Amino acid sequence: MIEDMANLMMDDDPPTTPAERERVRDTWHRRITIGAAGFFLAVMLAAINAFAALRGSVIVVQPPEQAILYRDGVGDKAVLTMAMRLATINAADSQHGDVLMGASIAPIAGGPAFKFAGTVKPVFTNDPDAASKCDIGARCITLPGLLAIEQGDEIIDIPGGAVRSPYLTYPITDWNCDGNDKACAQFGTFDEAVTAIAKGPSRFAVSVNFYSDGKRRITCEGRKIDLAYLRKTGWMTVSCKKTDVSGAPIL
Repeated sequence: MIEDMANLMMDDDPPTTPAERERVRDTWHRRITIGAAGFFLAVMLAAINAFAALRGSVIVVQPPEQAILYRDGVGDKAVLTMAMRLATINAADSQHGDVLMGASIAPIAGGPAFKFAGTVKPVFTNDPDAASKCDIGARCITLPGLLAIEQGDEIIDIPGGAVRSPYLTYPITDWNCDGNDKACAQFGTFDEAVTAIAKGPSRFAVSVNFYSDGKRRITCEGRKIDLAYLRKTGWMTVSCKKTDVSGAPIL
């Protein structure tokens, strides 16, 4: 096709000798080849940009490393709170940000889910004055070896090209339970909740929903809950020995 176009362009002002004709034909051949390559490159770039605009954000969710369980409150009023870091990368450019619309955790296989309530900054310390170092506007929970600085509910945005890794908190109690009354009743207090979770192997499943990039399901499997230790200290960590992240869109 390029040869035909070169001959056609050359015929508008035909050379007088065979050598001159060959030289002119080669010149037009190069011009048309370069022009066609530039045209197709422009079309490809336009298609890529159009696809990126339609695709929006591209959220990469990293597998979690651990879950934190801690007691919030005292006596019969105490409830169990779970915290797990949600490490995300928005691989899209700066024009395609995203927002976390919701999150929940199912602390036992086949059990009910508990909604995300806010973020927490866990500080592992034995400083006796740790409580006095609580951030302004935060709510701090002091336990032996742990200072949990809860920031409360907030909008978690993930701009294009940015990284976010907040610890999300999930109160594991009946008033925050998304399930039937019978399933939720076993999580009414701290003691009831830890007893229910300690019945089997640790397998926590987190579901998150992003405004643009859809849903993900994150699982963390670890060691069995040490019920005696958790009741005594009020908190413990569970390392994720086996993890999985599923639900990413195909495109």
